[in-house]
Amino acid sequence: MALNYHISADEGLITVQGEGGVRLGELTRLGRSLLADRSYDPRLPQLLDFRGLRPVKPGRLEELLEFVQETYRGSVESSVAVVIDEHLERRHAADIYLLTCALRDAELFCDYDQALKWLMRRAFAVPSAEQQQAGRHHAHSAPE
Repeated sequence: MALNYHISADEGLITVQGEGGVRLGELTRLGRSLLADRSYDPRLPQLLDFRGLRPVKPGRLEELLEFVQETYRGSVESSVAVVIDEHLERRHAADIYLLTCALRDAELFCDYDQALKWLMRRAFAVPSAEQQQAGRHHAHSAPE
């Protein structure tokens, strides 16, 4: 089982990777660890790479869904791309789709490169709140 995350402010990306047999509670614990990490920046786009992930029961999807809706969603200010593979069982793919839909600005992909392109386009297309504020301040400044 491999379940981990990497925060890279230099690359402007948070990556989460899950592979092999993973219990649903482990996903919740990883999410809590990510949010508690001092390096976590909610403005960074996130790539959740779940290719090769094989959720293992027992586990209650409701607990993970509650965490995503009540805690995680409020702690993410950027786009989230979720990548799965074609070998994932339909019931698990449906669960991941449900979790993806619980996020504000998230998409589900079966292609890793397409997910990265989507994140990059969104990062450059959507100005941050700081950029918008700076633009408003600059537009209202008196000429020197």
